Amino acid sequence: MLLFRAQGSSVILISYTFGLFLPFIREDLDISPLEAGLLQGVWWVTAAVASLPFGVWFSKVRPVLVVSLSLFLSIPFLFAQAFANGFPILLLARFAFVGCHVMTVPARTLLLQQWAIPRQFAQINSVGLSQHSLMLALAVSTSAIIITELGSWRLAYMILGGMFILQTSVWLLIAKEDKAPVEDFQSRLEEQDGTPLRALSHYPQSWLIAVVMFFLSATWTSLVTFLPTFWLEQRGVPLIVGGPLLGFLYYALIPTALLGGFLAEKIPNRKLLLGIPAFFNTLFGVGIILSGDPVVLMFLITGLGLAWVFTPAINVLPFEFPGISPREVAVISSLVVTFSALGFAAGPTLVGLVAQSTGSLETGLLTICLLTSSGVLAAGLYPLRSGNNSKT
Repeated sequence: MLLFRAQGSSVILISYTFGLFLPFIREDLDISPLEAGLLQGVWWVTAAVASLPFGVWFSKVRPVLVVSLSLFLSIPFLFAQAFANGFPILLLARFAFVGCHVMTVPARTLLLQQWAIPRQFAQINSVGLSQHSLMLALAVSTSAIIITELGSWRLAYMILGGMFILQTSVWLLIAKEDKAPVEDFQSRLEEQDGTPLRALSHYPQSWLIAVVMFFLSATWTSLVTFLPTFWLEQRGVPLIVGGPLLGFLYYALIPTALLGGFLAEKIPNRKLLLGIPAFFNTLFGVGIILSGDPVVLMFLITGLGLAWVFTPAINVLPFEFPGISPREVAVISSLVVTFSALGFAAGPTLVGLVAQSTGSLETGLLTICLLTSSGVLAAGLYPLRSGNNSKT
């Protein structure tokens, strides 16, 4: 499960470090702010479009096999990004790469159900988030230094490709389905009657989870995409400082992410599980844009990262829905991924559009941060408990 999470983190890493590579890519390929937003946005638009249908189609297939196919298919498109000679090729390569990765969306919940028991789900997600935060903290903190020393964003992409090949090799060695503790799991998937899409209407609270994740994602990806450029051009903060500053999104998450299982157990009011991160997401996002002091920024960026401590518990909420089947959980998880991806795509695209039309990157960043306050409203509509005894 942790190796699978590491693979997902590596894919996200390629998206999130794009903001650090952006000044070099803009100079090399002469792309505009809107094109920069589109390069980041296509990543998440693809996930948004493909997650739900892939969740339905691939939830019937053995999850280990789906992950293996995804890894094999995506590697060539990762290297294609390193060799792109213009905006169109880079855009197409990013589109194809993430499209291959989205195949694994239903595997997120199916692997949990095949390799663990329900009371372990939140804790496994928590450890996975801690591992994810450690990987991204190291990468974001060191990428600016590495790319500056290498003098080539293309070579940096090729290093990422080598890391992806290594992970694929290890996955093939250790992901043995005959070792899975849950027997006859595949037959349980095949025996489900009807379409798992019915879960989207049968469990309307799943849409509220999706909306909250949309707004969390929109703020996050907008900041990691444009903050290095914003700091460099308007605050005079060099990339070698901006990279480690962004790393504070993850530093505190490394130990605190382990609290995800605790929060899922100790906060029976599910409105709070959604509402608290939604509120602090807006508060700290606006503060980051308005502040220019590096010490203050460290605290604000840390606070924004800590808002994600709640996501392991949030991701377990669909398992609580009464009478839900494994494939239905996969579909609801796909819905949440779809909305998260829409947020990840809409954030940088909107920032790029506003920045280009107003001539102010600060205005674009403030716009998206203020819009994400709508996530608090969605959290307020969620049932107090989403299980058998839920009441609004």
